[in-house]
Amino acid sequence: MNIRQLGFIPSILLMTLFLLSCRDLRWLRGLRGSVEKKLSGEWEGMEGENKWSFLFNKDGSFMVVMGNDLVFPPTSDEELVVERVSWEFDDTQDIIHLDCIVFIKYKESGETQRVVLPFIIRFIGQDKIQIRTEKVENYIIDDTTSPPTMYLFKRPTGFVAKSEGQLILTRQ
Repeated sequence: MNIRQLGFIPSILLMTLFLLSCRDLRWLRGLRGSVEKKLSGEWEGMEGENKWSFLFNKDGSFMVVMGNDLVFPPTSDEELVVERVSWEFDDTQDIIHLDCIVFIKYKESGETQRVVLPFIIRFIGQDKIQIRTEKVENYIIDDTTSPPTMYLFKRPTGFVAKSEGQLILTRQ
């Protein structure tokens, strides 16, 4: 058998090998719908008797509310000014990484800091997600970034059967 008898098979094999060798295949995932489109909107869930709401706006801003209280981002006060907020995700990971980010400026020193809440999420239905965070024990400061970044907790590595800081949220 020679190459002519194989027809398009070598071309198809080369194309398949090329696609498989691509490190970033997010464009293929886009065929299922982008994470940004799926995540944008308001999500609610209960943890014990506490109602949690997460609002991810298309303009990149967000809010986290417990009951009627704004939990994150903090409000500007006599010590700091919230300059901007954003949410970003990384769907190249096995579990989607979600960062809720607030840029704050301290009034007294004039210093700016990036504050990050690192979550993991997964879609468990058309209008349901599971979101997880770690318990706030020790924040982590990364001075190698500009501005310096404060991670309020370490990013979880996976989901567990029962965990504090793990919620099922439903799209509203």
